[in-house]
Amino acid sequence: MEPHDVDPEAVEVVGGQAAPPVPDAVYRRAVAATFGLTLLVDEAGRVRALSDAAAALYGGLEAPGTFLVEAPWWDEPGRVGQALDAARGGLFDRFYTRVTRDGRSRTLVVDVQSVEGPEGAPWSLVEARDVTQLLASEHQLHDAVAQLERGRARLEAVLSATPDLVCALDLEGRITHANDAWLRAAHVALGEPVAVGETYLGRGPFDDRWRRALGGEAHRERVRFPLEGGPGALWLDASYAPVRGDDGRVLGAMVVGRDVTGQVEAAQVRLALTGGQAATFVLDPDGGLLSAAPELFVLLSARDARGLDDLFAAVDRPPDAADRVRAVLEAPGSRLDLALTLSDGAAVRLRGLAVGVDGETRLVGVAYPEGGAAEAADARWGDLLDRAGWGGRESEARVDTSRPPSPPPPEGVRARVQALQRTGLLDAAPPAPAFDTLTRLVSAALGVPVSLVSVVDADRQVFVSQVGLDGDLRETPLTHSFCRHVADHRRPLVVDDARESPLVADNGAVADLDVVAYLGVPVAAPDGHVIGALCAIDHRPHAWTADELRLLSSVAEAVTAEVAAVQARTDSPD
Repeated sequence: MEPHDVDPEAVEVVGGQAAPPVPDAVYRRAVAATFGLTLLVDEAGRVRALSDAAAALYGGLEAPGTFLVEAPWWDEPGRVGQALDAARGGLFDRFYTRVTRDGRSRTLVVDVQSVEGPEGAPWSLVEARDVTQLLASEHQLHDAVAQLERGRARLEAVLSATPDLVCALDLEGRITHANDAWLRAAHVALGEPVAVGETYLGRGPFDDRWRRALGGEAHRERVRFPLEGGPGALWLDASYAPVRGDDGRVLGAMVVGRDVTGQVEAAQVRLALTGGQAATFVLDPDGGLLSAAPELFVLLSARDARGLDDLFAAVDRPPDAADRVRAVLEAPGSRLDLALTLSDGAAVRLRGLAVGVDGETRLVGVAYPEGGAAEAADARWGDLLDRAGWGGRESEARVDTSRPPSPPPPEGVRARVQALQRTGLLDAAPPAPAFDTLTRLVSAALGVPVSLVSVVDADRQVFVSQVGLDGDLRETPLTHSFCRHVADHRRPLVVDDARESPLVADNGAVADLDVVAYLGVPVAAPDGHVIGALCAIDHRPHAWTADELRLLSSVAEAVTAEVAAVQARTDSPD
């Protein structure tokens, strides 16, 4: 009998297919080893048994004892033959292959191993698993990951190109991401390079801001990076925020900062000009003084100066400073930004532009002291942000209501009154309508009968706007002022029941104006001095909430902006 010839009468049906008889013990071993799609093949390569799953899914063995490699659904029958040869030699083989039946293709992972057939014949056990869907899922996952990587690469490119400063830290304070702008700024601020992956927390000047964000608090503020090697600074409007996972846990923190150094320095120049501290000058192409305000000679301690060498006689390293100015004079259109330190330690800044006039280049500039009034104003604003909860913060700093009042420092009162006088609010008649709009907003939003914008003079408080009091009442003595405590302490005053507060229980406004509950927040002049308060008043006890305090603080920022507008009109009446 030829290998392909089988006596039909000696055939029994196993697993839905016709095959030569198989000893029960061998079949049982095959079935016991079955996992999914299983076939039992004799030493000649003929299928002698197959599982029900294989018969149902991959039938088509048209004749009993068909050779496995001749099954019509193999895409690579040669690979199947190689595996059978290996199994006859006692080796295990595993391979991927595709099968096609009824126009549908599937991918199988096939295991082929040797088993003992009748009389010790080297039969083979073939087990296959359909991994079509698994591979498709892997491809989809691979495509999704690739798409995410492409999106991440695009995001990295955008973050690297943006002029905003972006940095993120993990909970250990290591830099997990930083764009080029932030790395450059950090290098300038620290005087040494920093890199992604390094620990930053503990090295930078703003660890407290980072720790607040890592603790789950989002906040925004203006920060100042001191620059190494000079009196200048890098100013940023910075937004710090925690980075949270899907479960809400804080995983790190990030900051996005916008460089506002130019704006701040321009404001400093304006402040210096307004205060008479700045001096303009014009230099000719050779560095000679064509014109100069008298204050220039005072600023540079050079009374009889006629040119650069004379001007910089009292400056540390004068040749370097003079060379910087001459380099600008040689390049029309270039800008001068020069920080000078005088021999007595004073800091002066020179700014200017080289312009072409009648065929020659001249340097038109301004000199002003760094620090002094400008930095004092910045310090006052920073203090106000910390104390009053402005800029989205939730400050815990409030006026202590558990003690009787004490007189404020006289120098603080003088500075406040001078700042108030510069605003022009005491002489404004009638006050700006915008103030009335804001006080009405406070009364409506907080549901209180009285709201005020009050400014605190030396011996009185004046109502710039009021809702809910006698219409003719425009001022009271300080004996009837809660707002004076806001101005004196530069922080919110929260009084749920004035009758129980040692600070204000004896205040005349409790009896005369029926002030029982009071919530007040600072209102500032353009130079940062707190000159009064925006307040809400209730005639009965009122447990003020954090949301009410935040709302009042936000409106107070608008009131402060209106104060600045009034002062601008006062300074420029035309």
